[in-house]
Amino acid sequence: MKNLYDLPIHPQSPQRVNSIIEIPKDTNVKYEYDSELGVFSYDRSLLSAMVYPASYGFIPQTLAEDGDALDVMIYNATPINTGTLVESRVIGVLDMEDEGFKDYKVLATPVSHIKEYRSLSDIDSNFLKICQNFFAHYKDLNNKKVKVLDWHEADVAKEIVNRSYKKKAWQTLFNIILYWYVEANTNHK
Repeated sequence: MKNLYDLPIHPQSPQRVNSIIEIPKDTNVKYEYDSELGVFSYDRSLLSAMVYPASYGFIPQTLAEDGDALDVMIYNATPINTGTLVESRVIGVLDMEDEGFKDYKVLATPVSHIKEYRSLSDIDSNFLKICQNFFAHYKDLNNKKVKVLDWHEADVAKEIVNRSYKKKAWQTLFNIILYWYVEANTNHK
């Protein structure tokens, strides 16, 4: 099975991105993709009486500042199932910090959506507030603090997406060089 983190970059990136859904909208269950097993595993249920306000996942071929793939929320009326690839249009990004690291949440909509969302002003303002509230408090009962800052428009989100692609590419190159170095300096008998 192909590693979903390695799916190709969308040809129209960063305006459009490939998004892999880990967590459907309206659930309190957190699933995470396990690339070694090639499955989505149950991580935990949120202790808070909250549910994810949008389907949530990651953008393949990216590396965020927290060491994981860049997070993405898909703005859509209905939940999208775990494991689904969604061709997505980048709309904006929620700026936040989690355990001392920047933890951006890219907001995108399915390209196939009947309405063509282009900016945060096209998104229901209550939804944006709900997302900020959710991420500010969903870890409260775990005694973990998250700092939620502000929403930024698509231009900032696209810059963050591009930066995370470059960071992933550099990490991959480093790993290849390290592998070659170890192989060249290992005494093969």
